[in-house]
Order: sequence, then structure tokens, then C-alpha cells
Amino acid sequence: LLQESVRNSVDTEAKEAELQQFNSAVTELEGRVEAQQLQYDSANQLEEELQGQISQCQANLEELKAQLAKDLRLVDAKQNEYNLTKSLVDNLEGFPDSIRFLKKNAGWKKQPPLLSDVLFCQEDYRVAIENYLEPIMNHYVVETQQDAVQAIQLLSDAAKGRANFFVLDAITHSPSAAPAPNDNLMSALDVITVDEKYKALCTMLLQQVFILKHDNEKELDEKLPALGQVILQKNGRYSKHHLGLSGGSVGLFEGKRIGRAKNLEVLSQEIKTLNQEIAKLEDKITAETGRLDVLRGNSQKELIDELRFQLNRLNNELITVKTKQEQYQAFINNSQARKKDIQEKIESIESDLRIAEPQLQELRQEKEQSIAELSTLQDQFHEIAEILNEKSTAYNQENIAYHQQLNKVSNITKDLEFRETQKDDHELRLERNSAELVEVQEALRTTIPFEDEEDRDLIAMYEQKIALEDGLKELEDNYYADKQKINNLEDALTQQRRSKEQSDFLISEIKDKKTGLQIDLNALKERLSVEFNIELKDLIDREDAPEITEDQATLATKCSKLKKQLDEFGTINLMAKEAFDEMNERYDFINKEKADLIEAKGSLMATIKEIDDTAQVQFMFTFDAVRNNFVKVFRSLFNEEDSCDLVLTDPSNPLDSDIDIIARPKGKRPLSINQLSGGEKTLTSTALLFSLYLSKPAPFCIFDEVDAPLDDTNIDKFNNIIRDFSKNSQFIVVSHNKKTIASTDIIYGVTMVEQGVSRVVAVDLREVA
Repeated sequence: LLQESVRNSVDTEAKEAELQQFNSAVTELEGRVEAQQLQYDSANQLEEELQGQISQCQANLEELKAQLAKDLRLVDAKQNEYNLTKSLVDNLEGFPDSIRFLKKNAGWKKQPPLLSDVLFCQEDYRVAIENYLEPIMNHYVVETQQDAVQAIQLLSDAAKGRANFFVLDAITHSPSAAPAPNDNLMSALDVITVDEKYKALCTMLLQQVFILKHDNEKELDEKLPALGQVILQKNGRYSKHHLGLSGGSVGLFEGKRIGRAKNLEVLSQEIKTLNQEIAKLEDKITAETGRLDVLRGNSQKELIDELRFQLNRLNNELITVKTKQEQYQAFINNSQARKKDIQEKIESIESDLRIAEPQLQELRQEKEQSIAELSTLQDQFHEIAEILNEKSTAYNQENIAYHQQLNKVSNITKDLEFRETQKDDHELRLERNSAELVEVQEALRTTIPFEDEEDRDLIAMYEQKIALEDGLKELEDNYYADKQKINNLEDALTQQRRSKEQSDFLISEIKDKKTGLQIDLNALKERLSVEFNIELKDLIDREDAPEITEDQATLATKCSKLKKQLDEFGTINLMAKEAFDEMNERYDFINKEKADLIEAKGSLMATIKEIDDTAQVQFMFTFDAVRNNFVKVFRSLFNEEDSCDLVLTDPSNPLDSDIDIIARPKGKRPLSINQLSGGEKTLTSTALLFSLYLSKPAPFCIFDEVDAPLDDTNIDKFNNIIRDFSKNSQFIVVSHNKKTIASTDIIYGVTMVEQGVSRVVAVDLREVA
């Protein structure tokens, strides 16, 4: 206890000195942590502001790129419209030959404009104005009557048809526009733009023309306008005058002829303006991209990460130092308490020692006497043990010899008994043989007179004698063999007795070793309990006990090393709970997100099912409509008695099912559509195409040499059905068939006037007719 008290005092003084160092280190680390935290917060705030600027810059850049893409699409559309309009103006598409002739004739030098090029109209009213001016859109506007006469002479000389002319000199006064009859109407002159030179002409043409401000269909049922007045619907569907009205559907290309030249100027100016805006946007995007690169280059994420790392390192170091400080303080407190407890125990022990000192002297004397007696007894015990071992060895040897002699006596006794028994058997056999010999001799004496007759019996008796002698010899051999076996068994029994005695001796030695092992085991139990605080029973009952392959010296070295490591084990991670809470929170968040995803998946699958159901209903509705239309159109192209059908190969899954086309003209039973002729295939395909058309009409359709495999009869059917459907749609047919070409309204042919230079020639068959 005194040594422990001294050692405790030394350790306490050392820990107090180290505690002072820890206190200084804690103060220093707290200051460094506070300074590092301020630096980290400042850098983080600057980075947040920088990220805000980057986000704003990215938003501006995306907005500029979206605007640039929008302007690029718009300028592309405008450029395409400009190119198309310019091509139409340059090539005079849709104009008669007389107009194209005058435009390209160098003999008519003035080249006056057409009425369609004189005026320009607002987009919403172009169709209405163009439909009204349709009969005079191709009229030339000339300065003098002489200009018109010159053009007429040129056309007459070249036989290029006729042309119409407006003569500006014929207009002697400038008329004024008539006021609108009511508030629902507006003058057509208000929606057109025209040069001052042609204003009088346009006023005379449109002074009594009015346009409805709305598209109310009820206006169509109203009474006709007054004499000279013309009322146009805004979208161009109908027009009314004092004697009647006209109207119908509006074509896709209506409203494109009026003001082409003016429209080219407007489009050119718009394209120029858009290109300037695009250039400005590209400059802004370049500047904004450079600014974004500069902002990204100024990012302090690496500095913030380094500051965060340093701050975490300082915090961990501070926590470690504080933990050691608390441990040292606790150690000092425990040492002081332990020192006080040891002092009290020392005082108590010293008091007990003073009381027990006389008894201790007596006990020491008794102990010395007991030790002397024990030494004497041990010497006597060793002498007696040696004598006992000698006597025991001699006894064992004599006992072995005794049992050997006893076995020999027993064997001899058994041999004598066997010999006596054998002697009695031989005597009985001798008596029996003697009696038989007497009988035989008597028989011989009796049978001598019959010696010759009885030779055979005598021989048989001799043979019987030989057999009996052989049996006797065999019995003797068996006897000696059994006797040898008995001797062998006696030797084995002797060897077994000797082995038993040796086993008894080994058992005695094993018992002694067991006693020694039991003593060692008790010592091991006490050591395990004291040094390792574990019970041997618990160690044996462990199911996961590892297999030990090392020797005792290696295990002892490892044990010492582990004890040293346990004593020097570092501080506990006080942030483990916070880390666990953070990971647990993350785990809960991921589980929640997973649940949301599963819910979203269910909702998405329900939506997909709803879409599939709706699509299936729509598909079956459209399929039934196309199927019915296919039957009608097919029979109109063939005969009413012909059969056809559209069949789903998998009715249970219509959206993914193939569709079989069945066509059986009269007199044929083809297994598939591939067995039909080329013309029949073409008509069947046309019937299917128009069945789709009837379900969803298209504004125009293009046929590329569809009529090539058709004969004359089927050509007429093909042309008739196109003629029927052309009432609601426009058809463009690429063909080399004369009947098809003759049945069209306008023919466009490609010709090569000069070698290597081709051009398109248009012929309006409606004008020729």
C-alpha cells in the first residue's frame, strides 16, 4: 500500500503537470477555432454571393439563348417565305403565258406592275381582298393607253394569248371612299396600303367594298346590301352584293398572291432587323459567357473545403484535448481519493499489526516447527514411497510368476484329466476289440471248412479293419491339434494378464497426472479471474471460440501486447452519436424518397394504363371507321360484289397487333394480298389510303406514279375517285399516263430549252377548256 501510495502521488503530480499543458492547449485551440470559424463563415458568405451571381448569369444566358433560338427560327421562317415568294414572283408561278411573255419580252420596255403587286394588305384581310379582286388581279397597271396597245400588239404577233390593262391616264378625278353603312363594317381601303400613284385606281375599285369586323355566321342570313355595295367576310368565306352572294371553303394558298412585291420588301426589312437583333444577342451571349467564366474562375470552393477541413481538424483536436483534460482531471480526483483511502487502510493495518505482533511471533515459531516436522515427514514419506515402489515391483513380479505357475498347474491338471479320459476310452476300445477278436477267431474256426466260399467276406473284413485304423489315426490327429490350440490359448491368456498389469500401472500414473493437471487448472482459473476478469466456464462455453494454432510462448507475447494496447487505448469518439444521427436522418430521408418513388411509380403506371385504355378505345373507334370506309372505297374502285376487310391478328391486344389486309376481287380467292396483280394491289392501296383520308382529311395529297401499273379501265376509276375527293383537298399527281394528265386542272412539266438549263412550264387546263 505504501508503494502504491507513493506511485499514486508520483502519477498525480505528473498528471497535474500535463493537465496544465492541456489547459493551455485548450485555450489556444479555442482561439484558433474561433478565428478559423470567422474565416470560414466569411469565405462561405462570399461563395454564396458568387453562386447567386453565377445562377443569375446562367439564367440570363439561358434566356438570351432561348431568345436567340426563337429569333433564328423566326428569321429562318422569314427567309424561307422570302425565297418562296421571290421564286413565285420571278417565275410567275400560276400566271398565264401572256403575263409571263410580257414580263420577259424586251420589246415592252416599261414593264408596268400587275394590280396584285400595286397594293399591300394586312394579313387578316388578305384572303377577303384577294377573293374579291381575283378576276382583275392579273391586270397590268400602265401609264398610258399607248403602253397597253404596244403590249397587245406584242401578244398578237407572238400568239401568246390575251392580257388586261388598267390605264392610269383614263382616271381624270380622284374619287373618295364611301362611308361604312353601319358600325359592324369597315371600308376595304382602310386595310390596304398603296402608293399615291395608284391610290385613285384602288379607290375606284374598292370604294363600295366593306369588310365585316367580326366573323359572325348569322350575317350570312341577313339581307343583301344596297346597290353597288359589296360586303366581305373577314376570313374570306363569302361575299355579298346587291344581286347575290358567293362563298365556300378557303384554300391553303389563298391570300398569297396579293402584294407579293411589297411583301418581299417587308420580309427583307424584317429579315435585316432580325439579323441585327441576332448579332446583338450573340454579342450579349459572348459577353455573358465571358462573365460566367470569370465568376466561375473566382469560385472559392477549394478554399472553403480547405477551411472546412482545417476547422474540422481543429474541432477534433480540441475535442481530443478536452477529453484528455477531463480524463486527467478525473484521474487526479480518483488518485486523491485513492491516496486518502490508502492512507486510511495503512493506518488501520498498522494498528492491527501492533495488536497482532505477539500472535505473529507465536505463529512464526509454530510455522518453523511445522516446517521442520513437515521436512522430517517428507523424508520419511520419500523413504517409505521408495520401499513401497520396490515392494510393489517385487510383488508384481512374484504375482506374475505365481499366475504363470498356476496356469501351468491348471494346464497339467487338465492334460491329466484328458489323458485319463483317453486311457479309459482306449481300455474300453481294447476290451471291445478283444471281444471282437475272440468272436472273429471263433468265426474263423467255424468258417474254416467254408474257407473257399468265404474269401470274399474275409476281404471285406480286412477292408473294414483298415477303415477303422484310419478312423483311429484321424481321431488321434484331431486330439493332438486340439491340444496345440489349448496351449496357444493359454499363452495368449498369459499375455493378456501381463498387459492388464501394465495397464493398471499406467492408470495409476494417469491418475497422478490428472491430479497435477487439476491443480494447474485451478491456478489457471484464478489467473483468468484476476488478470482477465473472465471465468473458465464462460470461456469454454463460447461457441465462436477461435481455433488456437500458436504455441504458448507466442500466445503469451500476444497477450502482453494486447494488454499494453488496451492500457494505451485512445479516446472515445464523442462525435459518434452525432454521426449516427446524421446517417440515420439520411437513411430516413432516403426511405421517404423511396416511398415517394414507389408511389410515383404506381401513379405513373395508373396513368400509363389510363393512356393505354384511352388509346385502345380511340384506336378501335378509328379502326372501325377506316374499316368501313375501306369496304366502301374498295367496292367503288372494283365492284359491289367484291369483298375486302381489315383484320386484327391479335384482337386482345389491338395496339401491338398486326393488321391483315384482305382483298378478294370477283372471281378470285387469293390467300394473301401478294397474290393480286400489280393493278389490283395499287387500287387496294388507294382504297386503304382514301379510307384513312375519310377518317382524317388532309389539306393536300401527293401521288408519285401510283397509276403506273394500272390499265386503261382502272386508270379511269383512279382518276374518278381523285376527282371526287378533290372537292375538299388538293392533289399533286406525278404521272406519265396521258389519261391521268388529261384529267388534271393544272399541268407542270419540266423542259430543257437550252442544253443543261431546265425550267418548269405550267398549263392551266381550266383556262384552255
